Amino acid sequence: MAYGEQKINDFLATLASAAPVPGGGSAAALLGALGASLFVMVGEITMGKKKPEDKTPIAKALEALRPMRERFAALIDDDAASFEKVMAAFKMPKDEPAAEKARAAAVEKATIAAAEVPWLTARLALEALAAGRPLAELGAKSAISDVACGALCLEAAARAAGYNIRINLGGIAEQASRSKFEQALAEIEAKIADLAPVRATAEGRLD
Repeated sequence: MAYGEQKINDFLATLASAAPVPGGGSAAALLGALGASLFVMVGEITMGKKKPEDKTPIAKALEALRPMRERFAALIDDDAASFEKVMAAFKMPKDEPAAEKARAAAVEKATIAAAEVPWLTARLALEALAAGRPLAELGAKSAISDVACGALCLEAAARAAGYNIRINLGGIAEQASRSKFEQALAEIEAKIADLAPVRATAEGRLD
């Protein structure tokens, strides 16, 4: 099922159901899509204003942000699909040593893939947040609250995606992959802190 193409009420109903997918990873991608969409909206509004006269930074921000909306939408489905593969791997037979070994290998492979998707979501959220910096500084004052909301959504998307990386770490024994994702988690936190001025700048222009 293409969750990213559902009507919002249908998606929320599915999210609220007992079904294991979509879950937090898909919600993180949705948050990213919301944040990027708000940034694009403010960029479009700003481009229609007489000021700022030099709109090059806004135009560049829009060029970067527009395709991100679709990428976030795709990640909603990618996250659900990756977890479905984890569940399928757990259902493999384990009634004899060879089957149990094959099952364990399949579970770990699927779990690594399931951690990779939220890592992509987090990276995209942080890229979108960085791309939106000119909007916080130069975006139309009438829509500056939308920049602050968008930045908050993107920060939450990155952090929520990080939670989904962490939960998958418990199923990854292979050291290289564990180290990769542990480093990724540290990078997410560091970059959220580095990009905090985007939201702070927008908040500063609210009054």
